[in-house]
Amino acid sequence: MSKNIKNIKTSAGLNAQIDTETMQFKATQDHRAFVEAAKQDREMAGTMKDTGYKKACTIPDIVAIEINYKYGLNIHDPMFMHDKDAVVKLMKIIRSEYPYLMSY
Repeated sequence: MSKNIKNIKTSAGLNAQIDTETMQFKATQDHRAFVEAAKQDREMAGTMKDTGYKKACTIPDIVAIEINYKYGLNIHDPMFMHDKDAVVKLMKIIRSEYPYLMSY
């Protein structure tokens, strides 16, 4: 193991390591709270009043980073939700690869 490993922790629970010699980067996050929140949303879905809007999913930062890396979708971009095609693509990805994050 390299002596050049730097650890980074964020307030959101995202943990990262970077080897400053090789520039290898690894990020992790405990996703259990996000999965539990999505599960609770699904359980409550039938009891909520229909307002025309509904929460689609709960996405941990580590999943957002992975989606950005794999598909080039930056869901943290302020303009992301204004791009209907990108949102549709995101929802297809969440449904197929991360269904446990769905809120309904």
